[in-house]
Amino acid sequence: MIVTPALKRPIALQISASVDFVNWLQSQQISLAITSQQSSRLMLLGVNHQGQISGFERVFEQAAALFATRERIYLSTKSQIWQLDNALVAEQLYDGYDKLYIPRIGYNTGDLGVRDLAVETENSRIVFVSSLLNCVATVSDRYSCIPLWKPEFISNLVNENRCHLTGLAMVDSKPRYVTAYSQSDVAHGWQQTWQNGGCVMDIQSDEVIAKGLSLPHSPRFYQDKLWLLNAGAGEFGYINIYSGKFQGVIGCSGWLRGLAFVGDYAIVGLSKTNSHNIQLVNSNADTDCGLMVINIKTGVMVHWLRLEGEITEIFDVQILSGVSRPQVMGFLSDEIHQLVTLDPLSSLVKQSVPSPAIKLTENQDINSIPYYPDTLQPELIYPTDDHLYEQAFALQKQGKIKEAIAQYEQLISQYPHYANAWHQLGIIKERQGKTEEAILAYKKVIEINPHHAQAHNNLGILRVGEKDLVEAIKCFKSAIESKPDYAFAHNNLGLVWQMQGKLPQAATKFREALQINPEYADAYVNVGVILEAQNNLEGAIACFRSAIQYKPNYIKALNRLGVVLTMLAMFGKGEVNEPKRIFERILEMQPGSAEAFTHLFYLKEMTCDWRSRQDDLTKIWEQTIQELATGKQTTLDPFNSLNKPWDRKLLLQLAKTHGNAISQQYEQLRQTLNFQHSRSLDGRLRIGYLSSDFRAHAMSHLITGIFREHNRDNFEIFAYSSGEDDHSEYRHYIAKKCENFKDVASLSIEETAHLIYDDRIHILIDLNGHTSGSRTPVLALNPAPIQVHLMGTPGTIGTNFIDYIICDSIVTPPEFADGFSENIVRLPHSYFFNDKQQVISSHPVQRSQYNLPDASFVFCCFNNHYKIEPTIFDVWMKILANVPGSVLWLIARSPINAANLRREAQARGINGDRLIFAQHESKAEHLARHQLADLFLDTLYYNAHTGTCDALWAGVPVITCPGETFPSRVAASMLMAIGLPELVTNSLKGYERLAINLANHPEKLRQIKQKLAQNRTTYPLFDTPLYTRNLEQAYHTMWEIYASGQRAKAITINA
Repeated sequence: MIVTPALKRPIALQISASVDFVNWLQSQQISLAITSQQSSRLMLLGVNHQGQISGFERVFEQAAALFATRERIYLSTKSQIWQLDNALVAEQLYDGYDKLYIPRIGYNTGDLGVRDLAVETENSRIVFVSSLLNCVATVSDRYSCIPLWKPEFISNLVNENRCHLTGLAMVDSKPRYVTAYSQSDVAHGWQQTWQNGGCVMDIQSDEVIAKGLSLPHSPRFYQDKLWLLNAGAGEFGYINIYSGKFQGVIGCSGWLRGLAFVGDYAIVGLSKTNSHNIQLVNSNADTDCGLMVINIKTGVMVHWLRLEGEITEIFDVQILSGVSRPQVMGFLSDEIHQLVTLDPLSSLVKQSVPSPAIKLTENQDINSIPYYPDTLQPELIYPTDDHLYEQAFALQKQGKIKEAIAQYEQLISQYPHYANAWHQLGIIKERQGKTEEAILAYKKVIEINPHHAQAHNNLGILRVGEKDLVEAIKCFKSAIESKPDYAFAHNNLGLVWQMQGKLPQAATKFREALQINPEYADAYVNVGVILEAQNNLEGAIACFRSAIQYKPNYIKALNRLGVVLTMLAMFGKGEVNEPKRIFERILEMQPGSAEAFTHLFYLKEMTCDWRSRQDDLTKIWEQTIQELATGKQTTLDPFNSLNKPWDRKLLLQLAKTHGNAISQQYEQLRQTLNFQHSRSLDGRLRIGYLSSDFRAHAMSHLITGIFREHNRDNFEIFAYSSGEDDHSEYRHYIAKKCENFKDVASLSIEETAHLIYDDRIHILIDLNGHTSGSRTPVLALNPAPIQVHLMGTPGTIGTNFIDYIICDSIVTPPEFADGFSENIVRLPHSYFFNDKQQVISSHPVQRSQYNLPDASFVFCCFNNHYKIEPTIFDVWMKILANVPGSVLWLIARSPINAANLRREAQARGINGDRLIFAQHESKAEHLARHQLADLFLDTLYYNAHTGTCDALWAGVPVITCPGETFPSRVAASMLMAIGLPELVTNSLKGYERLAINLANHPEKLRQIKQKLAQNRTTYPLFDTPLYTRNLEQAYHTMWEIYASGQRAKAITINA
């Protein structure tokens, strides 16, 4: 039973707070509004001029739900909903209070049990949840309310509490999600199932999207997540709106009700009791009344406020943005009010001072540069004989920014040529996001003192933020001229050159920074990133280790080291335990690190560690969706998204974030270069192939035939090699077969683009896409009038500067066009090119050489292990179970891979020894050993591509089950092109049955192998001359479209 306190009774209330709670309120520039239904209080908490908590209370009978806008507070009471308006104008104070809320409008609703309310921005309509009417409603001038929505399971609207609706979440300022204690349709039925009957409902779809909750309260849609309080379990967390799963973030010491957000923080209301006298589920802990401030990125409570005395329950909490010290007027002149102030429990700990400048260092990829603090020379910042400047800087250090600005402005008004005062003012303005004011301040510094190195440096950083790299370079060069030993400026100039693709010049600048400061961890990382991009992995590792030596918890360096060690492990040149430990260490230091989590997930995929796969897959999905919703470039890169069970539209969205980032980074340079192209053809079509893989690589294994077969009468062929020269026979062969082979590995993006433009290339073919070593930024500069992607990435590149992508009707049927940013060119057979002259070693092979049993049926899959996942592995194990004595032959990667896969087999009832692993061999020997296998089993979401081609060329049939994305349909494309449609199944059950049937019926398998042997030399798949003619026809058609003045469009080449 709720007891309303007498109006004239003094309130015995004690408030205590964590040490930095007051500072935190000030730093966020907020105050708080809090209600307690149990004590009928509306409390406003702010900070007074002495830096103490300022509390103000008013009595409103059974004060409950709150909603705040910039100038209003909406409040529900026992039988009314009140609109309280601020009566003060900007800068006006009332008794030292900067907001004065006065009840202006009241709606008499009667006792509807209003548990949550909000206001639609577009029409200022008040919407609320009524627990007694079991509906969402709005206020009315004539009636108690106007119902807007009720749950589907509620049969009719009567004033009896059936399911106990508790909360309302707005999305885009519209009611979207509602919480309830149960799905009961009988009066007070919720009381029978409260422990685990709670649910979340979607108003738009009328669906229950989450079940099994315990007294869910206060749903809030924030930063693209549906947060709520699972009050009965004492948990704050969020709902995965796709799976319906509740993800707890932190357990709380109290009954939970009331939730608000500011920045990366959640404010949660705690109560010792609740209006239903229900105890927390599975908890014997003492409970508190007050507030918790939780960092939603880390799940850690960072601040708290505790109320002791008559108030034992919090109902709701709201943020009052931009308010320092609010007050509210009551209805009666004799209403009790008591202003509560207090000193913190202990002296405040001064926070570390924001450094007085900014530099470009950490967390930058090759394509981005963030802002970071820079420690300037003290003699330039602290003039010891200037008391006024020291006072201003002290205020700045304490976070009293308004006061610091006023002091600097006063100083400047007295001494207009005080350069350092202007400089500090520029730093403050930059951190406030007032870029133009910051630029003006830095320019004023340079006008006063042209050799002020820090001002040049900081101005350069702002120019980078504006994408004006030309001006940024001038600024950093000026900083270096003013202060030659200014390591930060050397580093920053290197970063801009790195952004422009001028890697050798950038590396030189980073090394100059290291000569000045041999312990400069950031510069070590930047050199390492360049070496990594140049495939010098050992050199990159040495740089990252040096950075960590001088800065042990440097997350950027740890991440890059983990990534490169993972790459080495992938190629069998290292072990996986060290990178795994590194990513786990980062996540301990920074639990919300999307980068470390993504890298760790990839490492688990690579090693087939599936023990937490479902949770990890859900988390990376949620992370990606959140990043897409906020317009961020996704942490998961496009290539590593291709093996996920996601639809093509999502893969396109993801790729576009990376494509757009490249476009934005190079847009200024593109405009500066302004390459102009003719639409007339003088002589042969000039085709340029750009790749980092003209070496001993799968791309070269396959493309050599095209270079050999190109019609030299009609086409002049150029190859631009952006990767290392491994002196392999493949590289020598390609260089020999191309009329123009050019090594551009040491050239910058701009220089490479200029070379291609000067060569007057008509059609530029990108063979990388999003694969390692890609030079996609070259295409962003439009060095050729027509730009095409071929083979490198089996999916969209997601850019606005690649006109076409080469496909076929199997991998991209017409309905798949919505998953591509490019125009689709469909070749008549398979898009996948091959070289019909690939050599198969003539050395005799025997099963005993590879530990294969002589009499057993051998299934094989020589795919990379990151393509293997539990769904297809389940099918494989069922196949082995139904083919006695059979074995599965896989590529060997590491002992950990083998152990993980054998453990998974054992868990499915298959002896792990039936999995056999093949070590790396040369291509010719690898093709030869295929003849020891009986049947190749394809992977699901990302097929065997080169693997399928190799198996078919070596005479081994391949079974596949095509999906709904490009990479899941490539094997089907090849099988159709070699005349084996019977090996393409339409379900995993069909895949399983076919494999078992062929294994148990040798004659059927023999007939298929015989058909494959015949078709190998007569069907289009391995007909390299035919493929090349079709490709050349596509090139001619592209040029005809361009020459006629038309925009690029879809092309179909008929057989």
